[in-house]
Amino acid sequence: MTNNHDGGASGSPDGAGPALTGISVAVVAVSTTRSGTAGSARTRPPWVAMEDYAALIRERTPMRALCLPVTTSEPQILTERGPVILTELDVLTAAVAVAAATITTLRRRSVPPRAGRVVVTGASWAPLLAPVLIASGVGDLSSWHKRDAEAFPLRRLMEHNDVLVDLSGCAPDGAAPGRTVTVPAYGFAYGALVLPGLLAALCGHGVRTLTVEVVAACVRALALITPADQMLPSADDRLLVSAVARHVSRALGHPVPYRDHHR
Repeated sequence: MTNNHDGGASGSPDGAGPALTGISVAVVAVSTTRSGTAGSARTRPPWVAMEDYAALIRERTPMRALCLPVTTSEPQILTERGPVILTELDVLTAAVAVAAATITTLRRRSVPPRAGRVVVTGASWAPLLAPVLIASGVGDLSSWHKRDAEAFPLRRLMEHNDVLVDLSGCAPDGAAPGRTVTVPAYGFAYGALVLPGLLAALCGHGVRTLTVEVVAACVRALALITPADQMLPSADDRLLVSAVARHVSRALGHPVPYRDHHR
């Protein structure tokens, strides 16, 4: 994804400030040209994801979103041109939502994050998750693999830990009932929670990279507005976009693009 200033953006959700006026966002779906070897199977066509994210940005922010399907053998060329590029978007937003769901699950169990003990399966799937959980205040992280099952059965391990984050989907039923965080089949469900507010804070400021602190700010925003009986807020929560934008902007030291709201 990239963005540029372009006049004509109009309309805004409740509380949107003028900082977003005039921003256009390009949503890029990249399909690499075929080579002699078969690539890994996609779970979802890139064009479908492109359309979904573009519609999300249009609906939840005053920014304009344009779809740009591209076929290239060198997708890195695209990432060198835009002032804001979010690659591996599903992985990024899943890491944010999973970390937030972990924090809210600890909260429901009355466990302070610093005292929380979290076990993660398939940690390599989301390498950003561990540093984000640590930056979010989680005190103890452990990684579990299927090869550990004989020596350290997961059910037994969870007798001494608070939350199971099952990224690989390998956890047996009942390993940690009521305290297991999983990821949806498609990352868009989590992207819908994070992306509009994140872009609202990044666009127009020349931000080149996302730090762990910025991602952790998204986590704090989601955790703070999540109702007590849920793991994550609803994508329709009217506070969602402004909360994420506000926390990310503060982490960057930028003006807040949305006015504060209170329940």
